Amino acid sequence: MSTNNLSPLKQSIKLAWPISLQSILVTMLGMCDIMMVGHLGDTAVASVGLGNRIQFVFLIILSGLASGVGTLSAQHFGAGQPSVIRQIIVKTLFIAAGVLVPILLMTFFLSDNILSIASTDPSVIALGTNYLWITMPSLIFVVLVMIFENALRGIGQVIFPMFISTLAIFANIILNYWLIKGGLGVEPMGVVGAALATLIARSLHALLILAYLAKVKHSVFPTKIFCDAFYNKQQWTKLLSLVWPMMLSFGVWSLGTFVYQLIYGRIGTQELAVMSLLAPIEGLLVSFFFGFASACAILVGQRLGKNEFPNAWSLAKNYAISAPIVTFVLALVLLQCESLVFMPFNNLSADTIALSHDIFVLITFGTCLKVFNMTISMGVLRAGGDNKYCMLIDISGMWILSIPLTFMAAFYFHLPIYWVVLVAYSEEIAKAFMFIFRMKAKYWLKNLTTESIPSLT
Repeated sequence: MSTNNLSPLKQSIKLAWPISLQSILVTMLGMCDIMMVGHLGDTAVASVGLGNRIQFVFLIILSGLASGVGTLSAQHFGAGQPSVIRQIIVKTLFIAAGVLVPILLMTFFLSDNILSIASTDPSVIALGTNYLWITMPSLIFVVLVMIFENALRGIGQVIFPMFISTLAIFANIILNYWLIKGGLGVEPMGVVGAALATLIARSLHALLILAYLAKVKHSVFPTKIFCDAFYNKQQWTKLLSLVWPMMLSFGVWSLGTFVYQLIYGRIGTQELAVMSLLAPIEGLLVSFFFGFASACAILVGQRLGKNEFPNAWSLAKNYAISAPIVTFVLALVLLQCESLVFMPFNNLSADTIALSHDIFVLITFGTCLKVFNMTISMGVLRAGGDNKYCMLIDISGMWILSIPLTFMAAFYFHLPIYWVVLVAYSEEIAKAFMFIFRMKAKYWLKNLTTESIPSLT
């Protein structure tokens, strides 16, 4: 799917809407998990939300690896070197296996210990452990999907991943309804049913993508696992030099989101249920613009691969300015629909719903900052391989500033949950200033396809 003959705006829309739609559907699936166990009470909502947050930590680490595939695919495609993409995919799959095996072993043996850090409620820990034992093996299928999806997006093919993802998501929703509530000879399984639905749907997703790419002999589908290029030390070094900062950066950030969840969980089960309920709503807003950040990364990366640096800089500025403005408008629309947003959660207690309404406004407008940071980080800096600096920003903004302040707000000053969440947004404010500075410095304007080992500082 070529976008070379289209204007930048049309290119952006053509690339962005399928990615955004896919991301929105994935986020809505997370909301469905919460909604469909909502009738079981705060404990079920908290356990599923906490289990998803733990899983999210590892998913983001693996997505950092897959994002490296997208970055290199875009630049090699722009440089007219599509055959290199298969070699990158094979190497990335081996790296993913080395990362995933210890993760699965750790969560299988230590899941109850991890959950006990986040909650003192025995029911939440028990339900969350069952949820994790069933869903964690599905990460094998998720990483396969992410690697091939990022490769396809890098070369501008976004419709097919969206289509297959949509099928898998609707399968997950149907399985959720059936297994959670029971029927057709199946007893209601509750939280365990939600976990089984996730496992089955993710395996179906991977199978459909791999089967199709193999059948059509797609250019990104590897025909050989071991070849001369597999043993090329320089290519391994180049790939590892690019992906390790991304994986560490994504991992540091996702672990930080889990620490926030730990803080909320330690305040109380109701507070944990509230934040578990609101997290997918916040994610829905972010997901709407994920496609535009991805489109920015694809288009900027392809221009960097062609050495069109002024064009890449112009595109980056346009994306960085427009994303938060449009997010703000969407936030206003969402506030007008607040009653509809909370309608599926009427089964929860009145106190939980009232507390959720108070924090909803804060999260809605705070998302504008998150979208701005995501656009510059994922769409601009990482498109040029400037990953070490992104990693330093994530560490400093979250771990040096925001998490200590949030901890103090919750447990030293004993502030209500609303003010604790507000303090947590200090991370986004600090990161916004640092991202702007780095973007304007233009160190990210470089062609990775011509460098033997990319300079990432």
